[in-house]
Amino acid sequence: MAVEKQGLPEWSNRIRQLLSDLKLTQAGLAERLGVSPPTVSRWIQARQEPTAESYIALGNLARKPDGVYFWERAGMDTSGIPETGPLRSVYSLRVHLEDFKVIPSGEIERGASRKGIAVAIPLLGVTAYGDRIPPKEHVSLSQVDMEEVLLAPLSWCPHPEHTVAMHLSGDSMSPVIAPGSILFVDTEVTEREKLHQRIAVVSHRDLGFKVARFQRVGGIDLLVSANHKYVPVDVSNASKWRIFGEVLWWISREEVPEG
Repeated sequence: MAVEKQGLPEWSNRIRQLLSDLKLTQAGLAERLGVSPPTVSRWIQARQEPTAESYIALGNLARKPDGVYFWERAGMDTSGIPETGPLRSVYSLRVHLEDFKVIPSGEIERGASRKGIAVAIPLLGVTAYGDRIPPKEHVSLSQVDMEEVLLAPLSWCPHPEHTVAMHLSGDSMSPVIAPGSILFVDTEVTEREKLHQRIAVVSHRDLGFKVARFQRVGGIDLLVSANHKYVPVDVSNASKWRIFGEVLWWISREEVPEG
């Protein structure tokens, strides 16, 4: 069955195609974007066009060139967004937007209307692992490639110049964070005292990255998984376990097999 429907605007058909590419229902797409299923229904029927914020979220889910198309529908100039390159090339990139309705996964009030700035965030080719997934050998971030650029409102990023994205593998954070999600991490927040009860990424000096809720109990620092079948991990030894940063929010975007 053809995804495109004649008589509908291109943006509506592109959303239909995105549903097909990601093998998602309307309800599934709505959940990932933080909108209601009736809103998605109105989009694909061309009864209501997505807001700038929703277009940015659609662009983050889509593959290129559809992602760029959705970002441009948000009113953004995408000519300066790099496909690849050093991390420093995207740290200073800022794109002006208007009238955001900010709906993050964190503590910012849902539906708050404000003007803001979109930040280009590098998705690094590194993975934080669930507890039962054997970590890869630790790698230096100076040697890590940037896979692509994702966008987010500046108001979601307390320290935008230190915010990066990375992959999550394993189910130790289910059902809070699904396997295959992309984590957005504030690498400026590394003080253990400030991370109690917050989700954090911690780096082992030999074994790589792990993600869990950071808890301080009786002088012991623990990584506590959301999936309670996994036991807590003692990360008190700061010479072995370094705080990489606080997880600000995440998006679920499972890989779809080609073919």
